[in-house]
Parts: sequence; structure tokens; C-alpha cells
Amino acid sequence: MDRRAILAAGAIAMAATPVFAQSDNRANARTSALGDAEKTHAEKTATIGTASLAMANLALEKSHGEKVREFAKFEKDEQITVAGILKTMDPSLSPSNPPQDVAKAIDKLRNMQGGESFDREFVSAQIDGHEMLRSIQLDYLKEGKDQGTVNATKLVLGMINEHLTLLSDLKSSQESDL
Repeated sequence: MDRRAILAAGAIAMAATPVFAQSDNRANARTSALGDAEKTHAEKTATIGTASLAMANLALEKSHGEKVREFAKFEKDEQITVAGILKTMDPSLSPSNPPQDVAKAIDKLRNMQGGESFDREFVSAQIDGHEMLRSIQLDYLKEGKDQGTVNATKLVLGMINEHLTLLSDLKSSQESDL
């Protein structure tokens, strides 16, 4: 079985367990019990994750390379899964607008034609985004107190690190094709 699928299933099960095991009132009590660190972590993760999802959707439409499209599919699946987990932990979560540099990267990809130049720009933007996501997770792990959020963050961090490895391989492959 695919390791990513196992990790995602574990994270979903871990995050969904309190929702299925408790009444709505108890789930709401859990949400209100989340500290500032957890809320900030969820907001930042959701904001950058939503931007990454938008880029992945563009790549699924415009990408030239098979491996880039494959990565875009992995990214789309990851972001949908993580967004679902975050939403079960905090139903009021609403991502904010991405930072200006991230919004510019999305606009640039949106305005590009497909092809190899699009693929290079997508991979570069995804590396930047995943480094931001990794930083958000590591910052949270230094101060996070909610054990469920800490555990989910550790799983997400593993997925981010895997994606950074895949992106590095894609970038190397693109550079060798020049």
C-alpha cells in the first residue's frame, strides 16, 4: 500500500475520531479549547495550503510533463486531506488571502501558457510553498500543546518533506533537460 495513503488515512482517522465519538457540543468544546498556537497554526497552514491547491489545479490543466502532473495530483490530494483535517479540528477555520509573493506566483502561473516553462515555474513555486509549510509546522511543534494537533502536524510534516524531495528530483530533472 502507498505510504502516503497510509499516512493520510491515519491522519484522517486520528482527526475524525473525536468528531465521530463525541456529540456536536463536545466537538465544539474541543474547538473552543484550542489555544492561540493551534489556531494560528491552522490559519497559516490553511492559507498556504489553499494557495498550493490553487497552483496544483492550474498544473493539472496546463502542465506539460507527466511527472509534474503526477506531483500536482499528489499535491491536490494532500491539500484536500489536510484541509479536511483542519476543518474537523476547527469548523470555523477560514483561510485568509495568501501573502503577496504567493498571490503573485499564483497569478503568474494562471497567466502562463502550458509547457516546459510553466512546469519549471510551478515546481519552483511549489518548493517555495512547501518550505513555507514546513516552517509553519516546525514553528508550531516548538510551542503546540494540543496533542491531537501535534500528532497531525508531525504527519503533515512528513508529507511535506516527501513532497520537497519529489520537487527537488523534478527540478534536477528539468535542469538536466535544458
